[in-house]
Amino acid sequence: MKSLNTEIIRRLPAKSVARFLLVSKSWANLITNRDFIKSFETRSCSSQPRLLVCFIGRTKPCKRQYCYFFSSSSSSTTFLSRVKCPREDPECFPCLPHYANGLIRLGYGEKKLICNPSTGKSIDLPKVKNIMSVSKSLFGYDPVNDEYKILCMTKKSPDDGVVYFVAKTGAEYLCLMKFDLRYEKWDLLTRLSSDMSRLGEDCTLINYEGKVAITTTNTSGDTFNVWVIDQAAREPGWLKKSFSIESWKFLSKLSIYGSTHTGEFILAPRYYSHDFSVLLYNPNTNGLRKIKVDVKGSDEFKHGRRMRTMVFWEYFQSIRLL
Repeated sequence: MKSLNTEIIRRLPAKSVARFLLVSKSWANLITNRDFIKSFETRSCSSQPRLLVCFIGRTKPCKRQYCYFFSSSSSSTTFLSRVKCPREDPECFPCLPHYANGLIRLGYGEKKLICNPSTGKSIDLPKVKNIMSVSKSLFGYDPVNDEYKILCMTKKSPDDGVVYFVAKTGAEYLCLMKFDLRYEKWDLLTRLSSDMSRLGEDCTLINYEGKVAITTTNTSGDTFNVWVIDQAAREPGWLKKSFSIESWKFLSKLSIYGSTHTGEFILAPRYYSHDFSVLLYNPNTNGLRKIKVDVKGSDEFKHGRRMRTMVFWEYFQSIRLL
């Protein structure tokens, strides 16, 4: 009987599974068991990859910041949850999320939380005890020890189980850094080339065909540059790819948010609109696919102020943090 219940629960959405925690103590023990969580996520990962679309912004009239999560495929869109951001200051910028293995890190400065977009549950993170202000934090997952970790860096401080980020060294050079989440060790991979020195808000680190890549967009927003690190070379260097898309046709400036397992670049407008779509561009065939995100949120969402966009690929359901 227990194995039958387990198989039935494994086939349900994460939000439904979360409600079953209240059925009985035995069901709660089953659902929170680590082996069950892993089997649930393995089943979710084996299904068709999906997009996790996140809209971050302030709502009227209270102007509080919220994140709205939607799961979308080529055929349908599902509203997942809404999570309140840690900061309520109407003048601050929206807190941009970091995604790792089904969970999202939200927040800015000392106020941060981890949320589960599948269930809408969240937990507050403890404040970092440091006399220096925290200028940056990174979120990652160690698959060997099945642990989530957050790396916090102060102003004077120098997804595969490793966190990559761009940092400025003492010589004022921009370099690609690596932090091993399992062994908690630093490594400076390579210096960024001179034509990559003007990296602003359009700069994004992505995983492209299993390699680290940095993407940038020109001022007009229609030419995209992707630098892929060549780790097979004797001295790690960068291979450059460039392509253009007439972004004016989409009524908003586009940004690259990642790539799919087939090598397509994921592009989307920076801000929510009533005709919001995600584009998948294949640089080898010059093909362009369009996925319409049918947003069916609450009235609060529809009447919200300008909302920033984040898009993540290969989203899977998670029942952690219940």
